[in-house]
Amino acid sequence: MSKTPLTPRRDDTYNTVMELRAALAEHGITLPSLGRDFGTPPLVILGNCNTDTARALTAALERHPEPHPAHQSSTA
Repeated sequence: MSKTPLTPRRDDTYNTVMELRAALAEHGITLPSLGRDFGTPPLVILGNCNTDTARALTAALERHPEPHPAHQSSTA
């Protein structure tokens, strides 16, 4: 009995996963378990990684910090 693989849902979450995968690849970082959860609401699965990958991810974020709007101080 052969099983037909499911076609991935190509929605905003899928697109976000693909964009994140490409952005990480530009820094030489691969998260093997990066994927899309099919729950409601759908979530991005970051999964597990080894220590070297975690350090590479940390270094990439520190080189190009882009503060989240909620963490920016207002100067009014």
